[in-house]
Amino acid sequence: QKQKPDEFEHHLASRTPQTQHQTQYNTMKITPTSNLVFRYISLPHGLGGRGGVQRFFMLANEIPFSEDLYGAKWPEAKKAMVESGENPCGSAPVIYCKDDDSVHLSQAIAGSKYIGAVFGATTGDAYGDYVQDLVCDEYQGFRDLWVAMAFASGDDAEDKKKAYREESLPKQLTKFDALYGKFKTHDVYLSVSKKTNMPLWGDAALFGLIRDNVITGFMKMDDLDKYPNLASMYKSYAKIGPVAAWIEKVAA
Repeated sequence: QKQKPDEFEHHLASRTPQTQHQTQYNTMKITPTSNLVFRYISLPHGLGGRGGVQRFFMLANEIPFSEDLYGAKWPEAKKAMVESGENPCGSAPVIYCKDDDSVHLSQAIAGSKYIGAVFGATTGDAYGDYVQDLVCDEYQGFRDLWVAMAFASGDDAEDKKKAYREESLPKQLTKFDALYGKFKTHDVYLSVSKKTNMPLWGDAALFGLIRDNVITGFMKMDDLDKYPNLASMYKSYAKIGPVAAWIEKVAA
């Protein structure tokens, strides 16, 4: 026998808890007026590392921030941020906010995209942002390879570094030069911000990684001339006022 509509609704109500508990999620929001603090490891010789992506992105787009670098106490800070749950990744950089202690944004590229969205440093176009993401996805493997070689140790370290310098690195540069040739939507950069007309997170990632390869002696600036798309991007990026000023400061 079918239940009448009012009987069915009463049946459902009897199965539904009378007290509803709404889950509270941790949403770390920033605004264009937030006082951002860039916390990263103090690297030697002006190396950018993972944090270079975010630093160069914010500098190029003139997003205000201050720096607070970890020195010798980084291992203890890493352990504390994991144990406290502040940053389960245990990695840097992390963006903090002077106005809100609950804000601690990890992961350089994802963090840069979020900051860019808040401060208007995006293309405003789905495809323009896509080409930045595309290069960032591929950049991760290149970066991991450079890290492994830059900090290689052991009896075969020099042989590995030689193979990277002579074989792996040229292959990576050739690949990224081709990606720029196929996907860039700008004369020099992959795409630019609709608001600032400046390059975004993908360009920042490649600029920083090429610079780190130069600093660690795996290539010379003249080598970049073999890769015209990358050479144009790099030389133009290095001339952006705030970026050039930071590089000059750390080189002093």
